[in-house]
Amino acid sequence: MIGSKCRVIFSTILVTLAVSIAFKSRHVLAFAPHYSIHVKTHDALKPTIPLYMTSAVSNMTITTNSNDDDREHVQLKGSQLKPKMLDHEEGPVTAIHSIAEFLNAIENAKTNELVIVKFHAKFCRVCSRVILKYKKMASRLASADNTPVPIKFISVETTANPKIIEQLRVKKFPFLQIYRNKECVASFGTGPAHNFQSIVGDTIDQKLKMSQEDWEAFRDEFKSEIASSIQNLEFLRLESEIGKSCSVRRTGENVSP
Repeated sequence: MIGSKCRVIFSTILVTLAVSIAFKSRHVLAFAPHYSIHVKTHDALKPTIPLYMTSAVSNMTITTNSNDDDREHVQLKGSQLKPKMLDHEEGPVTAIHSIAEFLNAIENAKTNELVIVKFHAKFCRVCSRVILKYKKMASRLASADNTPVPIKFISVETTANPKIIEQLRVKKFPFLQIYRNKECVASFGTGPAHNFQSIVGDTIDQKLKMSQEDWEAFRDEFKSEIASSIQNLEFLRLESEIGKSCSVRRTGENVSP
């Protein structure tokens, strides 16, 4: 009886290790829209596959309808738990408070600079677990003098920036995007906290190592997705201008003659 239980436990450990090794052997190398993220293995000749359809990663990102320990139920309108909101402003990560700030960070970046954007929700447990990891990553890379191109890190909190979340159709948290020359070149859910470093770190490292020829081939392969990302920024710019116009009009109406 004891021997049978030991065999079951040993088999479970082997399966868990196999899944973990299979997951870590993958790198998120390519851009894809939010509903389909492409993953390439170390063998560059193998075709890309949808990240969310692989058995190793299909359950590794919080969604708006998940309910287990690492994928708690996320309600964009609020949470009964209301934990303390963690702020990035005093560190190497810039917190975004408006559409204008978001667009400024992306559109006024230096030539070829990588802008890393993490989307999170203050009531999301997994998001809270990766904040320190993200800060450490930003401290290491943003201050490094030996990176091929400049790199900066920003964060977008869901309840403080609902228009951005809605326009970019971000439905999973934590979620990450990478922008280069105003174009979104990576977009994916980061999964649970213990995989954040490998998934996000490997993707950033891969983008930093891409040559100009690599970028040209990449932009040609994903030109429709990139065009869609540019259009999203244009819609956000329009939303921002409308908001400014309405604010000016309300202020004018409240001024006494």
